[in-house]
Amino acid sequence: MNRWRYFLLALLVLSCVGKHKSDAPKVTVKPTVEHNLEIEADTLVLNLEKSKINWVATEMRGIKIRTGIISFKDGFFLIRNGEIVGGTFIVDMETMDVTDVPLHENIARRNLLNHLKSDDFFNTKHYPLSTLELTSVHRIKNDSLKISGNLTIREVTKNIDFFAHQKGDNFKTIFTFNRLDWNIAYEGSLADKTLVDKEVELTIKIRTE
Repeated sequence: MNRWRYFLLALLVLSCVGKHKSDAPKVTVKPTVEHNLEIEADTLVLNLEKSKINWVATEMRGIKIRTGIISFKDGFFLIRNGEIVGGTFIVDMETMDVTDVPLHENIARRNLLNHLKSDDFFNTKHYPLSTLELTSVHRIKNDSLKISGNLTIREVTKNIDFFAHQKGDNFKTIFTFNRLDWNIAYEGSLADKTLVDKEVELTIKIRTE
């Protein structure tokens, strides 16, 4: 009983500390959309060295911030008449890394990464790849796109809507998603359920060649 009293007291104290609250829009999640994979179009290939995914996850309703990066394995846009009409992007989940833990804290970094790569979260051994297949792209303004795509994580596929900005060969989008929608469902004990937040923020930067 004393254990839970101290735990609740700690939550109360920490709730007074500044929290991270993402301003990134939440994706609209829908059932998978069937689309034509054989589109006659030119291919605009991803520059793997200059394209990255930054992620932000939080604990205790934003009090503790976790950050990291993931790399692409492959990717391309489909271009027809100068406009993007589709594309596929493959993410190498084994490249997941953390950036909020200093490099010299080897044990802490290893423990956190092992936890994230385990079946508690992404299970990268069994699900080494995540994919995003664009199902529709609409240009709203010269530099603004509304995109729909089938996002697959842990072999769970759902269609999402999000916005992206284009400047020449550079594309950027930022959004949040609920990890439970893709069975990234680590909950553990009652304390764990309280500690690990459900929303994950992604900042995706793509450079084409």
